[in-house]
Amino acid sequence: MLKSKLQNKILLMVTSLVLFLMSLMLIVFVITDYLNLFDRSHTVGLQTAKMLSYMDTVKVGLEEKTDVEKIGDLEAVIEHYSNQVDATFIVIQDKAGQVLASPDSNQIGKVIPYKDGYKAIVFGANYSMLSNEIIGPSVSSKAPIYNKEENQIIGVVTVGYLISDLRNIVYNRVEKLIYISLLILALGIYISFRLAKSIRKDTFGLDPEQIAKFYMERKAILSSIDEGIIAVSQSGKITLINTAARSILNIKRNRIGDDLDTIFPNLPTVAELNESVIQSFEIVYSAKRLVVSAMPLRLEGVLKGALITFRDTTEMAEVVNTLYEVRKYSDDLRAQTHEFTNKLYLISGLLQLGKYEEAVCTIQTEINISDNTNQFILENIRDPHVQAILFGKIGKASEMKVGFEIDDNSSLESLPKWFGTGALTVILGNLIDNALEETAKNLGGQVSFFTLDFGEDIIFEVSDNGRGIQKNQMDTLYQKGYSTKSTTGRGFGLANVHQAVSSLGGTIQVSSTKEGTIFSVYIPKHIENKEREIK
Repeated sequence: MLKSKLQNKILLMVTSLVLFLMSLMLIVFVITDYLNLFDRSHTVGLQTAKMLSYMDTVKVGLEEKTDVEKIGDLEAVIEHYSNQVDATFIVIQDKAGQVLASPDSNQIGKVIPYKDGYKAIVFGANYSMLSNEIIGPSVSSKAPIYNKEENQIIGVVTVGYLISDLRNIVYNRVEKLIYISLLILALGIYISFRLAKSIRKDTFGLDPEQIAKFYMERKAILSSIDEGIIAVSQSGKITLINTAARSILNIKRNRIGDDLDTIFPNLPTVAELNESVIQSFEIVYSAKRLVVSAMPLRLEGVLKGALITFRDTTEMAEVVNTLYEVRKYSDDLRAQTHEFTNKLYLISGLLQLGKYEEAVCTIQTEINISDNTNQFILENIRDPHVQAILFGKIGKASEMKVGFEIDDNSSLESLPKWFGTGALTVILGNLIDNALEETAKNLGGQVSFFTLDFGEDIIFEVSDNGRGIQKNQMDTLYQKGYSTKSTTGRGFGLANVHQAVSSLGGTIQVSSTKEGTIFSVYIPKHIENKEREIK
């Protein structure tokens, strides 16, 4: 199996870093160690040279240099102290430069002229220097030797450390460090291999390029989805919000890290979502109707958070309401046409029977009733949509043989544009239709409509003289699918009315007795520009 790019990168970076650090440390160590050895050679060599120059054995050996025994004592002294201070050589010369003691037996007896050592033999100075005078390039420390009685310089002690020996000492130490460094390098490579393997496990075997590509693809996909998506952590904090969600919710600033309650306060918590797979809700957010789905997010069976998806169904609801409005208008017009057709048949029959006065009287009566009703609606109810609804319902009531009257105290100006014809048709259409259907079953059924826009609210009131609503039915009156009628497929009218009224920021009240039922709707004229949510 070929190594991944991530593993190769980590191995290369760690290896390069370890090599760089080791090289840097070795260079620093070599330079520092060499300088320390150099300084130590100067210091120790000069101290040793001074000490030897004061020793009686050395002085006696120089004064009695013809004595073989004394010369042997000198050689023993220099050998002993050479071992003590790790000096490469210790050389003792007399005033003439003749070598009396040296580790190199070939030099004994030879005369080495004072060049670098003239300060010691001439001026009696103690000093250290780089010199090639004795054996080779070395750090040489020189000290003059004085006789006991006359205090005269009789020779010079030279303690030296060859430069090559100092370098060998450093090289030997560096060699040990190289072995240790190679061990550290091997350990670093092993650790980098384990690190790369651990990272690949955490990233599901993906390399950085694949992760970046995956992230960009995910970002593009989330941006292209027209459904709002919000992901939250186990604590309820927002961790992701896509472009569609920002657009639907009209969010300008970054909401990552905020609580989900700041956007959807009525949704279940993450812990509550853990009990079920998916939950759906219909809410109203800032005058937008949203269908929201919430589901838990699990990783290897452990709850990690939740995913909230939602879609704006406002436009769809408007289309449905418009179609519903058209259907209502169509039904009302059909009822009105049917009623006028029946009246025309009556008039036609009277004319055929020759009862012209009764026919004229019938026509005049219908004209008066129609003119009075139309005039009252046109003069007191100025909103064209409400007028159209009432005209249609008058015809439908006539067809169903139900009396439909408009309260003489009714008064209504044109409604604000934000009311919307769909919501208005849902509210008035369903309330009047329910009243007509209820009273059509009884002889002498009567439905009354009242509206008023004085004050801060617009009031719509629909009353009937039907059988009323039972008390045990009040709590479930606005639930979808619930109906007081036995017919299937019913039970959505009042639920839609309640939803439409709530979307307009209004309230609905019901009062019912055995003598009839009154539905009262209160809608504010000026809706507040704030978010309203309905669970």
